[in-house]
Amino acid sequence: MIVSHANRFIFFHNPKCAGTSFRDMLKPYHDDPFTFWGIFHAPYFRNDIDHTHLRLWEMQAQFPKIFACTDTYNSVIFVRDPYARFLSAVNEHVKKFQPQIDLATMPAARRVEVVEALIQKLLSIANIMTNWRFIHFSPQLWYLRLGDRTVPRHIIPMGDDDTFVREALTVLGLPDLPMQHHNPSPIDLTPALASPIVTKFVREFYADDFAFLRSDERLTGLTTPLTQHHQNS
Repeated sequence: MIVSHANRFIFFHNPKCAGTSFRDMLKPYHDDPFTFWGIFHAPYFRNDIDHTHLRLWEMQAQFPKIFACTDTYNSVIFVRDPYARFLSAVNEHVKKFQPQIDLATMPAARRVEVVEALIQKLLSIANIMTNWRFIHFSPQLWYLRLGDRTVPRHIIPMGDDDTFVREALTVLGLPDLPMQHHNPSPIDLTPALASPIVTKFVREFYADDFAFLRSDERLTGLTTPLTQHHQNS
């Protein structure tokens, strides 16, 4: 998260949506005493939490003064196709926390088995909510809504080029800035979209994300039918 009190804006960091790249662009504007990056103990939750990707309830509890700023500050967040975002989260999790799994040397069928095993053995709601190592699997709605309120003022769909980045800079009233891409997904996991186990998990676990995206005509393109998505991958 980037907070600029001087410019009165907040960038909400939705995992696996080019957030690291965009926040690097905005670093010169961050002027809050706290740097929202890294893992810290949260006494309120009696747990360690990832301050890089604060969910809205965590932000409200840990940083109530900053959360209050969302009433009057401008704000922006990127959102992404749930299928592509999930596969990117798998890449990130395996790279960081299961380095013994060498996806790069595996045939496509074996990679699919790895994704299925991750879903069946590790991706519980409890892990995703309370274990910061699974933060990248959080539903996007946890960064968009708190109760009945949609918090970010500008919700911008992530595309294949940098158009969405330029739009975000414009709505924040900032000049065009160069952007370097960080954390690209290293391994093609799109064959996993042919797995009923994978598609059922994404469809059901992220059902509220799909519903939210479909409710906005600017975002509904992110809910491309699965068969078309797989064919275009």
